[in-house]
Amino acid sequence: MFKKFSHYFLPKPENNHRALLLQPSFLALFIAVYLLNQSFVKSFTIARPGVLGYSSEITVNKILIQTNEQRSKLGLAPLVYNSTLSASAQAKAADMFANNYWAHTSPQGKSPWDFFKSAGYEYSVAGENLAKDFYDTESMMKAWMNSPTHKANIINPKYQEIGLGVVDGILGGVKTTLVVEHFAAPRNGTVLASTPPTDIAVESVVPVTVSPVQINKIFGMVLFIFIIGLLIVDSYITLKNKTSRLTGSSASHIGFLVIILFLLILSKQGAIF
Repeated sequence: MFKKFSHYFLPKPENNHRALLLQPSFLALFIAVYLLNQSFVKSFTIARPGVLGYSSEITVNKILIQTNEQRSKLGLAPLVYNSTLSASAQAKAADMFANNYWAHTSPQGKSPWDFFKSAGYEYSVAGENLAKDFYDTESMMKAWMNSPTHKANIINPKYQEIGLGVVDGILGGVKTTLVVEHFAAPRNGTVLASTPPTDIAVESVVPVTVSPVQINKIFGMVLFIFIIGLLIVDSYITLKNKTSRLTGSSASHIGFLVIILFLLILSKQGAIF
């Protein structure tokens, strides 16, 4: 059976010493299949919202602790948890889900400062950090600290209080956890500490941990590994038989695909804004 179809996988005289699956028409087909897979997954999230998504172990307390750990490294005073600011952060997360957007300003023109005011918090200075699609607090904090603007909020010496919103929902057809950090200093200069919640463990409503990003990542990895394998076999047989042909170097093709494969493997979860 394999012998009948071996010309698809192995270089032979009848396929001009190039496996059919490595010839331009089939490579174009592989690319088309990869793009169709991405389109299918995206369409599926629209047609069946909430089926795919992320499960998160992020909690309010973990964010508070890790935010203050970053400040303590620079000798800064810890931020005090404030329930009014947290109501503002939670309202912002809920608004993003309700109006299906991912930005500091809503499609209706509502800015972060509008949420501060709606919650009844009067500030002298304020800031906002956003995150989504992260599984754990550590990777989310690392992403924030690697971003100059987000890091500037976390280590801003002017801020005294923090509010945190960690809310589950469906955004763009995908289950996710939105995290909102609201930083501020009270206008009257009086810091009012609140007791942070101790029982918030955020998880998706349905314990589904398959994300559309992960599906595309795995599919891409399998496809690239398959093509790299074909190229390795092609190179081995070509060198063994000392076949001469006027085509590009298989070694360079392998190197290029290996780089793409490593980029896929190293691609990170989550997004910040």
